[in-house]
Amino acid sequence: MEDTQDKVRRNLVVFSAAIVIGWFLDLKLAAITQLFVSASDLNNVDAIKLWFVAFVVLVYLFFRYKFDAATNSQLTNLSIELGQKRGNYLSKYLLRKIALINRAGKFNSIFEATLQDEVNRQIEKFKKEHSCEIQFRLHMQNAWDNGSPIEIKFDNGKQLWEGTVGITEEYLKADSSRNLVTISGLRHAYSIPLSGRIWITSHSIIHVAIYSKSAVDFILPIVLAGLALIVVIGKLVVQYLG
Repeated sequence: MEDTQDKVRRNLVVFSAAIVIGWFLDLKLAAITQLFVSASDLNNVDAIKLWFVAFVVLVYLFFRYKFDAATNSQLTNLSIELGQKRGNYLSKYLLRKIALINRAGKFNSIFEATLQDEVNRQIEKFKKEHSCEIQFRLHMQNAWDNGSPIEIKFDNGKQLWEGTVGITEEYLKADSSRNLVTISGLRHAYSIPLSGRIWITSHSIIHVAIYSKSAVDFILPIVLAGLALIVVIGKLVVQYLG
């Protein structure tokens, strides 16, 4: 009968944890292997052979876990969660950049020049109409006809770091808080620089790693197996050179 996903995962976790804990507590190899086989079976067996067997078993358990159908399904769900969080942090990033434009009155490079040209054109227009200085405020639209105000470009199913965003423009007199006009329904192109990509990606990964059960269930066996593999290879090298 085939192993269930829980059994495959448990076998990898228990075996890896036993190796890591044994190394951390500086237990003898016999003490670790007796968790899985009887002490009488270990008589006259070289330590290097036991570590090699541990290496083979560890690799086998890891690939059983990696290629299990449930693991692949879990990885797909995790990828979807990460994509959703990336969208959330992309929205936060764009909001921060729009707020910076409002505070400084200067445009940053993530938006195409068309946005600045549009704002400057409207300011000049209202200056002539009202014979006074004009201020502007930008806001990301909370909703759009088709859902999100942010539209992300894709290439062969892969998200790109550019797209368009719905922005509402407000214009008011410099000496008054009274709004002259609000212009909405326009999309403007954006392109995220490297620093922004790092910020969005790192925050998305950290959030999913901490708050997603799927991430914990998926990552824990891999981390333990990686640590156990380092221990086993290190022991094999020491035994071989010794």
